[in-house]
Amino acid sequence: MTRQGSRRANSVRRAGTGPTPAKPLFIEHDLKADKERIGPHDRLTRDEVLALLPTSPLWPQRTYSRGMWPGTIRLAGATKILDWLLTFPEDGWQGRWLAAGADQGKELILALNEDDPRCKESRRNELMMGLNSLLISRVVLPRYVFLRGYKAMRLFKDVQQMFPAGQLDRMRDFGAEIGMTPRHIDEGLRVISSIILHTGRDLAQLTAEDVFYLRAVGRRETGEAYVGTHSAWDLLRGAGVIDSKDTLKDALRHGQRPTAELVDAYNIQSTQVRNLLVRYLEERRPGIDYGTFRGLVRELAGVFWADIEAHHPGIDTLRLPDDVVDGWKQRLVTYVNKSGEVKERRSRIDVMMRVRGFYLDIQEWAHDDPFWVQWAVPSPITRGDGAGNHKIIKQTTSRMHQRVRERLPHLPVLLETAERVHREAVALLEAARATPFNETFEHGETRYLRVLPKVNQVPSRLDHGSPHVYIKEVDSSERRINQSLVEDDAFWAWAIIETLRHTGVRAEELTELTHLALVSYKLADTNEVVPLLQIVPSKSNEERLLLVSPELASVLATIIKRLRDANGGKVPLISRYDSHERVTGPQLPHLFQRRPYWQPQVMSEAGIKRALDRTLEATGLRDQAGEPLRYTPHDFRRMFATEAVTGGLPVHIAARILGHKTLTTTQAYLAVFQDDLVRTYRGFLDRRRAERPQEEYREPTAAEWHDFQQHFELRKVSLGTCGRPYGTPCKHEHACIRCPVLQIDPRQRGRIIEIIQNLRDRIREARGNGWLGEVEGLQVSLDAATAKLNSLSRTRADGRPQLVDLGMPVLTDHAPSPAPGLPEHEPQG
Repeated sequence: MTRQGSRRANSVRRAGTGPTPAKPLFIEHDLKADKERIGPHDRLTRDEVLALLPTSPLWPQRTYSRGMWPGTIRLAGATKILDWLLTFPEDGWQGRWLAAGADQGKELILALNEDDPRCKESRRNELMMGLNSLLISRVVLPRYVFLRGYKAMRLFKDVQQMFPAGQLDRMRDFGAEIGMTPRHIDEGLRVISSIILHTGRDLAQLTAEDVFYLRAVGRRETGEAYVGTHSAWDLLRGAGVIDSKDTLKDALRHGQRPTAELVDAYNIQSTQVRNLLVRYLEERRPGIDYGTFRGLVRELAGVFWADIEAHHPGIDTLRLPDDVVDGWKQRLVTYVNKSGEVKERRSRIDVMMRVRGFYLDIQEWAHDDPFWVQWAVPSPITRGDGAGNHKIIKQTTSRMHQRVRERLPHLPVLLETAERVHREAVALLEAARATPFNETFEHGETRYLRVLPKVNQVPSRLDHGSPHVYIKEVDSSERRINQSLVEDDAFWAWAIIETLRHTGVRAEELTELTHLALVSYKLADTNEVVPLLQIVPSKSNEERLLLVSPELASVLATIIKRLRDANGGKVPLISRYDSHERVTGPQLPHLFQRRPYWQPQVMSEAGIKRALDRTLEATGLRDQAGEPLRYTPHDFRRMFATEAVTGGLPVHIAARILGHKTLTTTQAYLAVFQDDLVRTYRGFLDRRRAERPQEEYREPTAAEWHDFQQHFELRKVSLGTCGRPYGTPCKHEHACIRCPVLQIDPRQRGRIIEIIQNLRDRIREARGNGWLGEVEGLQVSLDAATAKLNSLSRTRADGRPQLVDLGMPVLTDHAPSPAPGLPEHEPQG
């Protein structure tokens, strides 16, 4: 490893001069205990508090209700609560509140009036009004858990009335402007009211940290943020309370962390070794991507040195005794996962080689920089420790091939299930939309009820309508179903599976696909326009172009049409967050985007896996052990490579399509199913290597690539497209009407009908003349033509999408032209 230039030396030395961790780019919340809070009136006496309550701007005017002034009811309820709190020996009202356990829920407070002879409703109303007055005046500051269980909408409305003039309307207008529904706005306002009651501060005094803390509390209590947290963040942005242009999700993303912070996450005790690791990693950082760098930090600081210190406290030198090294190597064989299970560490030899590289780099750098001399010691990891890596690689390759052998035969079932689930979801959604609210309808021998959720029954929300359709089975006690979301999930699961199997792209590359990636190339010889899909650099930084098959074009057209129909005729421009590099990209018309709430978002890799899992669950497929069969996005990449090469595509061209730098990588992707095929293929490679060794590891020549493109030109026939694999001759002597690989063009339907009628006329003529041999040959052609016509009819009946303008720019003489239909501010090409 070569060292970096001296221009980085000063910054590196500053990063490793002491054990103090670098300041993080965001604040982690310690939720082992809630923050201590004391209201502004915590030390007032009982009488002073009762005198304070009527000074609130929300205190009722002197009117009577059932013979009693509402202010009197509030004072009576507040007095009983204060007298109860005084029975607990604490200094302030907040301490008494916590000592009484009142933060656990309102039921304890509502039980104070059990001896009152009045009715339960009167007693409850008195205590609720008194408690609301104490909370509005910030005598006590309740926990978020209490407020969520309290469910006093009147209390939250009162808090909102205390907002500065015009702020409430400003929030509502901003929410509507960015696409929030009235329901989302109301949920956000309730959360803001809860933050004010919890913190005891005014609206203008709230900060971003208050929302971060609320989110952290929700994740601790329920596993996810409280409903309305994201709405509250956007409303506070709209009111100017929080100075940020980011959404809450974007604001929580801390970007790439400093090296010192990543190292300090492993609590290394030795200051000298900690500083050494920081400086070494700073030297390595510029040469690798951030995801790889985080893995290197984890292996050196966590798996290696933190483990050494845990078993040998006080060690502060890289010259490790043999028994220490041997013990670490034994522990490296296994690890404990998040579920507490002990698993085999398959990357153990890779980790040892990283540690060996760490020692060898220091030895090399010591020749140029005296700093490293004191740390230059023999590596405890020898070359022989990596001897088993070849065996592990073979085992990994074998597992990959076995996955393909198990999954490739089931791919048609998966595809059919994805289409069927989406088709059924669309039919049920249309039937539900055609049914009025609170009325039943029958679909697929099941009766459903069109439901209007209570949250949407508010008069102000009825005017806006609901973007979702909710239903419920009449004879079932299960919860209501958001059929709009079910249909959306089914569509994107189908789109993901189809795109992965037709392109072989990685999951990360799938999320990076944009409308601008679709381009068209005009062939110089025939002037035919060939659609291409541009794959941006991802794992290997290899940009490449894929020929778009008719099936893939149909899928992409359906995606684009869906996005346009839902967004006013255009594909929205949104930014994509790279979870590996921890950076947010520019705004682009991404194809795989969804609108889970009011803002569109690019799908995550985890979302893609969830979509696959839902479809697989519907198939009911099982592996050889009887467990549910699982597909990963990378399985489709391996299956794509296997089908392409076994179909006749040369390996070195497949490597270029997949974006692999070497043929070895591509060959590891190829799963074979017969031993004779393995032997034949290896013998073929051996002979070619012996005759033309240099030709085995090369890029395709211009002539080869031209031949590859010419193959697709020769596939065009009068009735459609010939689907024979690349490099194979026509086996049916160009009798296309009989050929099973002929892909009929739907526009040639009339021509096929004419051919069928002509064949029938010729058969009658041959029978009349006694040409029985001619009759047999014509009958074979007639049967094939009839089958193709029936297949074309079924294809149309399946609801395949009509031809849609993809809006692709046309490349002429290798120069991109502007994409039609795009706004002027969108990037082109």
